Amino acid sequence: MEWTNDTVNRAVMALVQQLTKDWTKTKVHSEILEIFMNMRLETKTEEEYVGLLLTNVAFATESSFALNKIFELILLHKQFPPAEAVQAWVTDAHKKIQEQLPTLREVYRKHFGDEENIKRKLELSYCPVLLGNRIKTDFIFAFIHEQNQPMMKDFFDADPKVVLEALHHISGFFASKILEGIELI
Repeated sequence: MEWTNDTVNRAVMALVQQLTKDWTKTKVHSEILEIFMNMRLETKTEEEYVGLLLTNVAFATESSFALNKIFELILLHKQFPPAEAVQAWVTDAHKKIQEQLPTLREVYRKHFGDEENIKRKLELSYCPVLLGNRIKTDFIFAFIHEQNQPMMKDFFDADPKVVLEALHHISGFFASKILEGIELI
């Protein structure tokens, strides 16, 4: 099979569609709203809430980069690591991100600015990144799953950059479509 950009996009789209087919908007919206409610309960003031939101946006965004890097390693090495190894990589990446959060928070604060609507910007950014990460994580674990390896090994013949870009854009697209119409508090 020749892997053009179009065939990679179609294959990734079909796989993500399969992974998310049982996700209902109602359930996902409910889960996301619960996350926001819990964040509000953890904080006493609006300033604390924005600070926690900023931390979570920074963590989720950096986690997205880490997931891309993990998938890139799998594609470049053209081997299926055990799920335990991938989980260890994710855990290690999360520890490193956690250590860098004080610095990252300032970078993200500058990015989002100190405007009055920073809270809304952060909330609107957090939702798709959080859901996109869930899609990417599920995709990676489905990709390496022993049962799926005969089909997935064909991806090793595609340009890794094209596969990574497809997963990044398609997970974001699906996250946006699923989150369409969500009413944040």
